[in-house]
Amino acid sequence: MWGWFFVFLALALLFYIYFLMRQLRKLKEAVKSLPTSASFGSRLSLDFRERTLLELVDELNMMVDAFEAKNIQAKKMEENVKLSIAGLSHDLRTPLTSINGYVQLLNSATDDAKRAHYLTVIEQSVNRLIEMTEHFYDLARIDTNQKEVALVSIPLSNLVEEIFLSFYEQFEEKKIELHFPEQPNDQKIIADKLMLTRVIQNIIQNILRYGQSKAFIHYEIEKNYLVLTVRNDIKKDSNIAIEKVFTRFYTEVTSRTNTEASGLGLYLSKMLVEKMHGEMAAELQDNWFMLKIQLPLSGG
Repeated sequence: MWGWFFVFLALALLFYIYFLMRQLRKLKEAVKSLPTSASFGSRLSLDFRERTLLELVDELNMMVDAFEAKNIQAKKMEENVKLSIAGLSHDLRTPLTSINGYVQLLNSATDDAKRAHYLTVIEQSVNRLIEMTEHFYDLARIDTNQKEVALVSIPLSNLVEEIFLSFYEQFEEKKIELHFPEQPNDQKIIADKLMLTRVIQNIIQNILRYGQSKAFIHYEIEKNYLVLTVRNDIKKDSNIAIEKVFTRFYTEVTSRTNTEASGLGLYLSKMLVEKMHGEMAAELQDNWFMLKIQLPLSGG
């Protein structure tokens, strides 16, 4: 009797090993095909319900999912790089062409007034190039997660007023009136000072390019956030697509003939605000363009 029992046990073990080896061979072939099938949603599976093998397959599928997520991210970054290069080549070409043309005019001009005008235009184009390269540099660092965030407690209203008043001459030249709150808000927020400064500077540049005559700054507290609202009237012939203002390379002039704007300022600002755990939104009401920045309040 025991002899038959051992024979039966041996046969059962042989069948178990046979099906196990068969399943392993099948799994091996499935792993080989993963590079082509994984991108179509295909994952590893088993017909043989053995616990250890099932756990192994689950682990392998988790690795495949992680690889696919990184692959999608890499492709997205690659597309962003291509888009950035295309935008960069277009946006740099215009001021560079302008500089080249005015340098030639400067070399041939004898009138001092004309020479002074040409030098002013060249200086403006150079400053625009510097601003654009800074935008692209920041954008590249954000896309590759290289831009560090140093969060500290900051009195928002003081910083906003300081930066806005540093552009006083430009606002005077454009005849845009600035209106600050009568009662200054002394609430502090948690933010990165350099990032926040860049955000406010980008908002100011946006007002200087598209503003008509007035800009209002307002603060309010919503739950655990301080909300900065910057509102300005816009030129009557403005054609702003509000749903696209935070889109990379969007400018008011859809044909991209706008030589003053690269379409990165607000896009970059929104990314910087989100890196500081805040939110940024835009609204268009009648002839008024409004930007709202929401940043966490400081506990101290």
